[in-house]
Amino acid sequence: MTQSTLLDRLETDLRQSLDIVRTQIAQLDEAALQYRSAPERWNALECFAHVNAYLERYIPRMELAVHKAKARQWKPVDEVKYTGAGKKFIRRANPNNNKAYKAAKYYNFTHRPMGKDIVKGFTINAERLLRVILAAKEVNLNKAKVGRGKSGFLTFNLGNTLEWLVLHTQRHLAQVQTQMEQMKARGCCPL
Repeated sequence: MTQSTLLDRLETDLRQSLDIVRTQIAQLDEAALQYRSAPERWNALECFAHVNAYLERYIPRMELAVHKAKARQWKPVDEVKYTGAGKKFIRRANPNNNKAYKAAKYYNFTHRPMGKDIVKGFTINAERLLRVILAAKEVNLNKAKVGRGKSGFLTFNLGNTLEWLVLHTQRHLAQVQTQMEQMKARGCCPL
């Protein structure tokens, strides 16, 4: 896939996700956002807190990667390369992948008290991610590296990281939408 095709797709997908959150989810009351279809399922606020934790960890790292790539004058390339680990994480994050994965303790917010401000935090983080995507159009997605894990020692290339985060966001937004549909079907909370 070409770099420009990938970044254009990610920009479109993220803008659509932001539009869904702003028009369908942000205006819901806190009780609706705390609806849980089953005891082991995350509610909408827990999904947004989970995504926020990833975005807050990786956005500064991606901003730094873009900054370094610009300073080193790494110009955009034609083809985006996928590493083995990048492919694995992208496959796991894909919204079409119905397999459930256990979240690491740091990213699991089940049954933690939280309010509607989590949704606003998500929109802010998603806007920041959108700015990273736009800035990434000027650099080589294959050479720019993003540290992962606490140490940042292991790295993904910027293209793989951006795709993974956008797909991960879409995956959990789909989970929230399913929760809202189930809630509406059961007449549990007013929408």
